[in-house]
Amino acid sequence: MMRVPHRSGIAALVLASAACSPSPSDNQAAANIEATIAENQSSDAARGLPKSDAPNPVRAARTLPPAFLGRWGITPADCDFSRTDTKGLVTVFADKLSFYDSTAKIDALTHRSQYKVTADLIFTGEGRTWTKRAALELVTAGTALLRTEQSPAATYRYERC
Repeated sequence: MMRVPHRSGIAALVLASAACSPSPSDNQAAANIEATIAENQSSDAARGLPKSDAPNPVRAARTLPPAFLGRWGITPADCDFSRTDTKGLVTVFADKLSFYDSTAKIDALTHRSQYKVTADLIFTGEGRTWTKRAALELVTAGTALLRTEQSPAATYRYERC
């Protein structure tokens, strides 16, 4: 079986050969590297290997913008890593929200802006499963997160940890 060099190894070989040969312009060297990487990726596709940078449109439709990600607490004590009773802490991942006693996976997401989204959430916790719709909005220059739920209506304000 023929061994195919790793992409970074190919790029290093191209750079090394560029350093030893008469100096082409920086643009030409960059073009050579890009061409080598593109050729290697097309050979990966021919062998049935997935492209690592191919976005999954279904997953992207349920992914929160990066500004939402992180740990958020209702009180300063919720952000204390040494505590185990952080009932007001929510950890926001790209595709779910993790609370003290439950997890909410994003089933559908509507982007109103990069700072405000509406999410259909599927909660699991304490042996139950339920759904809710919630608006998530970053306020105060992104240092606070408002979570507004429907049925019953409730609003929670979190500060970034």
